[in-house]
Amino acid sequence: MVCAVTGNAATRALTSVLSLCLLAGALAAPAAAQRREPAAAVVRLPFPQYDGGLTPYTFELGYPLMTLVYDTLMWRDAEGVPQPWLADSVQRSRGGRRLTIRLRGDARWHDGRPVTADDVAFTFRLFATRRQPRFTPQLDAVEEVRAAGRLTATIDLRRPSLGFDDQPLSDVPILPRHLWSDLPAGRDVPAGLAIGSGPYRLTRASRERGYVLRANRDYFRGRPRVGELRVPIISDADEIFEALRERRVDMVPLSVPPGQRGVAGLGIAVRRGPWYSGTMLVLNTRRPPFDSAPARRAIADAMELSRIARNVARSEPADSGFLHPESQWATGRPVHVDDVAAARRAAAELQLPRIRVLTAESDPFRAEAGRQVVLALRRAGITANSVELTSSQLGRAIGEDGSAADFDAAITSIPPQVSYDPNYLRLLFGSEPRAAPLNFSGYRSDAFDAAARRVADAPTVAQRRRAIVDELQVLEREAPAIPLFFSEGAFAHRTVIYNGWTYIKGIGIFDKRSFLPGTVPMRRERTPVVATGDEGGGTALSVLNVLSLLVLGGVIVLAIYAVAQRRRT
Repeated sequence: MVCAVTGNAATRALTSVLSLCLLAGALAAPAAAQRREPAAAVVRLPFPQYDGGLTPYTFELGYPLMTLVYDTLMWRDAEGVPQPWLADSVQRSRGGRRLTIRLRGDARWHDGRPVTADDVAFTFRLFATRRQPRFTPQLDAVEEVRAAGRLTATIDLRRPSLGFDDQPLSDVPILPRHLWSDLPAGRDVPAGLAIGSGPYRLTRASRERGYVLRANRDYFRGRPRVGELRVPIISDADEIFEALRERRVDMVPLSVPPGQRGVAGLGIAVRRGPWYSGTMLVLNTRRPPFDSAPARRAIADAMELSRIARNVARSEPADSGFLHPESQWATGRPVHVDDVAAARRAAAELQLPRIRVLTAESDPFRAEAGRQVVLALRRAGITANSVELTSSQLGRAIGEDGSAADFDAAITSIPPQVSYDPNYLRLLFGSEPRAAPLNFSGYRSDAFDAAARRVADAPTVAQRRRAIVDELQVLEREAPAIPLFFSEGAFAHRTVIYNGWTYIKGIGIFDKRSFLPGTVPMRRERTPVVATGDEGGGTALSVLNVLSLLVLGGVIVLAIYAVAQRRRT
């Protein structure tokens, strides 16, 4: 049966449909605007340990949390490139040896006082004289820092440090001089909760209940889009992801490990990107057998990096050394070539004893890496076994807590700072203990120290790149540690709670830019989003579905109208 519609009837129907479409569009507009500027009252994100008061002298793992409270002079953008932050501008002169830093005039400490150049000068002097393992070594190029005006600071360098914009300018937190300058005897940090200039104020720090951070409504870069961050302490990685599935937390600041690849779905999306935190095998060079370079070389030759990376899943072999392939300083030159046959010959000749490979049981990535390393050693005829320890036990074994190191080999992380500025390798392998607080291998090498000095002192990018190649080749040849792989970053979150995450190249989505206006929200992943009664978020989806149906109805009416017109003619 053919349905005939008169022109007037078609016109009236079309007008009705278009009116409904406009109404639906008006209803959908707030939802679309919300996606452009997503907001949330509360976001819950777990953290693996209580990290003290989140000041520069109390945190251990909690640097990302601390940077929500404190600001740096520069901060990395989504591409991982340092940009002015507390600074309004950073200019170099005197052949790159003088930096003139002009501060923004609208930055305030959480107690309302302005951030000034005196705070900057005080902070650099404090870290230079009162040792902090991460920040003090970054200031070794600083000759003098002073306030040249209320909002202008100058820094004179001993050499034109090409990595200075990243470390320290994008890494060292600026402290309020009026709270830190006159600490009473016996106090390491000011009394009370930490006060910084950052986008969030710390309102609770409890070993039992975790942290609460509330938005700094007067933040100089705009009011944060999430009103409150609640940070429960959950030490077990599997429990963290179970909490995400059970809707007890809304985001996980850990990369999704191989055993949790099915976490996406049911309202959970996974954001992926380059992750500069790598995995390495550290050898204890203080005692036999690894006080011998040939023994270390045998272990390195046994490491079939492509095979190890493939079996860990979504990982890239570190055959170019300790720098991530997407680092701006990556050389693009492979330095590692495995040779299992040579490893087998050396193991037999040296009569290597059983090797115990320590891993952290709370880190699924690196626990699996330990198993793969053991398999590689066995394929080379080297007797080995993997031993899983708690994080604190592993830290004591490698001397991380100041204990005497007691291990053969251990799986640890390559800090992401290495890929941002290779000068950070000195902290891992330098011979001077004060300048190398992360040298858990006990390695000492004149050849490495010389190459590291050339990296630090290079006046041009080309010279620095050549020095980096030399540095990586020394580490490959002498093998105090073997870089294994870089895993893909994969960070899970519940989309209906908050979807404004920004992926920072090399770090992931847990970054202050993710909470601030004016940043680009992450694209929605192609994973199912199921809105449940306690989460909300279903209205926008249903409105968009209605809008689609109404538009389809309009198309049908137009087609019917066209048929009617043809019949009339």
